[in-house]
Amino acid sequence: MARLSEQRGKQHLLKSLSPGERLRLRDNVLRHLYPREWIFNRLENGDTILLMHESGGFGWIVKIDHIDWKAYEKQSGKRSSSQN
Repeated sequence: MARLSEQRGKQHLLKSLSPGERLRLRDNVLRHLYPREWIFNRLENGDTILLMHESGGFGWIVKIDHIDWKAYEKQSGKRSSSQN
């Protein structure tokens, strides 16, 4: 049940994302990728996100679960619906 609530919270945050917002990769995923903070470009196929380097020269497609949503909530002041 907690997993379902967590997924709904992520979906709420995804709907509130705007292109250009900064997202941080979780520390335990894609450890070879630096920098850890990327620019949100758009959702891809519903379960992945296109992140761009701040230069705009290249990007990565990552899973939604690869994002550190707690860091995003802290920096943006937005909260998932499961916490409201």
